[in-house]
Amino acid sequence: MTWLPWLLLCALGAAAVWALGEHAAHLRWARRALRGDTEARRPEGWLVRALRLEELFKAIERRAANEDEIRAAAGRRIEALLAPLTDAVLVVDAQDRLRLANPAAMALFGLAEEDVGGPVVPLVRSADFIELIRRVRGEGDARATLLLNRAPLADVWLQAAGARTDPEAFGPDAAIFVLADVTALKRLQAMERDFVTNVSHDLRTPVTILRGYAETLAEDQATMSAEDRARFTQKIVASVGRLQGLVEGLLALASLESSQEVRREAGALHTAAREVAAEFDARCKAAGVSLSLDLAAQQDVGADPLQARRLIQNLIDNALAHAAGLTRLRIATRDTTDGTELSVEDDGAGVAPADLPRLFDRFYRTDKSRRAGGSGLGLSIVRQVAELHGGSAGAEPARPKGLRIIVTLPRVD
Repeated sequence: MTWLPWLLLCALGAAAVWALGEHAAHLRWARRALRGDTEARRPEGWLVRALRLEELFKAIERRAANEDEIRAAAGRRIEALLAPLTDAVLVVDAQDRLRLANPAAMALFGLAEEDVGGPVVPLVRSADFIELIRRVRGEGDARATLLLNRAPLADVWLQAAGARTDPEAFGPDAAIFVLADVTALKRLQAMERDFVTNVSHDLRTPVTILRGYAETLAEDQATMSAEDRARFTQKIVASVGRLQGLVEGLLALASLESSQEVRREAGALHTAAREVAAEFDARCKAAGVSLSLDLAAQQDVGADPLQARRLIQNLIDNALAHAAGLTRLRIATRDTTDGTELSVEDDGAGVAPADLPRLFDRFYRTDKSRRAGGSGLGLSIVRQVAELHGGSAGAEPARPKGLRIIVTLPRVD
């Protein structure tokens, strides 16, 4: 029977190995439960009962559940705080999962409720934003200006700031990001650059011409023929007129942009249309253009008399100056459920489809108007007057040819 002690020793060794394995499994479960992983099943069996571990494991489960509730409550509080914000807010955890997105962020990135909890990389579709996440993890906080491609929607520029956030709510190494849409600011900056460039160019051209012809007249008038003097004088007058038109356009835009209130008078738009049409009658006849009015029978919603005149003047002047082959110009109004719609339609050569969206941009000129020496301010003033009244301005092709400018002025209660 000498083998019996060895058998008992092997059995004891095997039991010890099993017990150690069970003990290690129990410790792993406890660590996972305390970290918030409650999906694993609580250990059971005779060893748990023999060592009286049931109460301990139940206490660990209760603590883990309480911590989950605390995290969930903290998350709900943060969501409630962030929901009214107009800036987009995202929270990303240590595993690059999207943990929170306020309504502004959902709209910005086109997210759905089921996207929360998923990987953030395919959701934001921005390498710059992923790089910002990496920087926040390494530096604690970081800022960046991002270009977000949202095809088929328009791209947007974002000013983004990120920092580490509350680990009790979202776990360790979680980061929160605030993203402000600065697309409008970027466009304004681009417009400002274009404005400075265009003003510099458009002012320099007539001033250079004025100086050149004036210096020539001053130095050589004694030896110049009468025909040359007359020609030089006409060039100077034309340059002064162009310079005056540009300055007046800039002053008009500045006046409109600084205006805060509109003095509306009922019927002012129709009155302005009749008066301005009469003033342009001689110029239209000289150009072989038939100018007609088709005003609604009912009184218009009202407009500022001065701004209404400015609106009609720029619309007629724009058509006469840039509608190649123009023979007919029609000014019409009609009543709508929301207010009054004014349209100015010509039968000229029209505008290329690519130019239509930008016709009202400041200093934007089509190839035809650029050759004609236009300043690119007339339709900008039209849009500014419309927006000052709370309305809008747009353009569309006329049929069978030509261009139709449409201005809407809303009804004021």
